[in-house]
Amino acid sequence: MIYLGEILVERAVKASAPCRLDVGGTWDLKPFALLYAHLSPTTTNLALKMRTHVQLKPYEFGWVRVADRFKEERFPADEVPFDAHFGLVFAILSHFGVHGVSVELSYESPPKSGLGGSGTLAVTAIAALDEACALLGKQRMSRERIVELAHNIEDGLRYSYTGMQDQCASVYGGVNRWTWTYNSNSERAPFIREEVLDAEDYPELESRLIIAYLGRSHISSEVNERQVKSFLDGSSRKIWFRINEIAIEFAEALKECDWARAASLISEENRLRYGMVPERLTPMSIRLMEAAQALGAGFAAAGAGGGGCVWALCPDPSDVDRIKRGWEEVLREEKNAKLLEARIDGEGLRVKGLGD
Repeated sequence: MIYLGEILVERAVKASAPCRLDVGGTWDLKPFALLYAHLSPTTTNLALKMRTHVQLKPYEFGWVRVADRFKEERFPADEVPFDAHFGLVFAILSHFGVHGVSVELSYESPPKSGLGGSGTLAVTAIAALDEACALLGKQRMSRERIVELAHNIEDGLRYSYTGMQDQCASVYGGVNRWTWTYNSNSERAPFIREEVLDAEDYPELESRLIIAYLGRSHISSEVNERQVKSFLDGSSRKIWFRINEIAIEFAEALKECDWARAASLISEENRLRYGMVPERLTPMSIRLMEAAQALGAGFAAAGAGGGGCVWALCPDPSDVDRIKRGWEEVLREEKNAKLLEARIDGEGLRVKGLGD
């Protein structure tokens, strides 16, 4: 195993990456993308300036530690449990075969908010550990390799169904259409990235976005399981085909700055998903949806819904303040519920291995 304590005394290693909003999520899962590769399985997502941060610090020889402001766990490096609270991070530590390191986490987004947090955490932890190992002479990983490793570890642990869109948004940032090509026989990455908006166009999008946290975490595994089951048993197959079309059309609407069309597509996808799994929308999120759609804004639950975050896209930015005022009244009813800053992160993964 590799002892990181000594190098981390000399160097401060930090990494951070953004979370995301998406249209067409779930089509990045292999059961969808592989079986219907001829449909150009697509997810379009927006990286947000709400980052997950990892800092590596030296720790006891033979031990590893993971902590955030809520919890701390420490184990001998060769006895880490993968079903612990920080099981995903311990699995990544095991992959790198390291010890003598404390992985310290902080988050700018609310926990379990439906914004792709676990994928972002995996990417950030991998990038930090990769940098620490590079300082010891190992070759640095490519961005594509970081995406694939983060996906493979999380997918292999079987915590829930997982694809690659969260990891891609975290690594690359920006506003992108992703086409999933898991069936490719070439050596290229199993995705095709199409940048939908240039950085100079972000303010136009940001001026129309509203994001709110409902004050309570969501649990994605049950919703994802039900969604996938409805796809596999054929009961909602045509609905899923339409959701894939929506993701493709949404990317085109953004490229053309057709905000009314983009808003309409967001709401259409939300209606389709709600029809399959009504638990996606809580009573509070339904009230927020009604307030947004009364002014012609598109509305959706982030990720699997059932708590976490919701978001809206206004064709006319002059409506944003009115919707925000209406949302704030509703959000006051739940402790910790709040509006979040809606800004696009064009940078993606950021890694620093600083000297003294």
